[in-house]
Amino acid sequence: MEPYSRAGGNPAFEVRYRFLALSEGGRAMPPRQHVRWDFMYEGDDPQRDGISMVWPEFIDACGLVHPEGEVPAEGQALMFIVNPERKTFHKQRIAVGTRGFFMEGARKVAECEVTAILGLARENEA
Repeated sequence: MEPYSRAGGNPAFEVRYRFLALSEGGRAMPPRQHVRWDFMYEGDDPQRDGISMVWPEFIDACGLVHPEGEVPAEGQALMFIVNPERKTFHKQRIAVGTRGFFMEGARKVAECEVTAILGLARENEA
């Protein structure tokens, strides 16, 4: 699969993530690049507040996109907002330090924390 940024997408923000161990309710299988995990803000309830189509693309310490296949259980990811009409919603909630989760349906599979605002910050300047 082609990296999201090459397919015309711009990352909205960057996170530091950690996939939960199976004993913490996480996944049995290792994480893989371009699985479309959704995003939920810490404190939200998936049934009441819903989850967002904000997909991670995993990068290395130099900011290069990991190739297809397994990715580290901890690291950094660029986050891409899939629904443009939801950008205003995320602009109101995202800040460096905001915590959230990668989701498989209503199940949390990874925890994350925003480390940088990227495309959302540039849109605010326009």
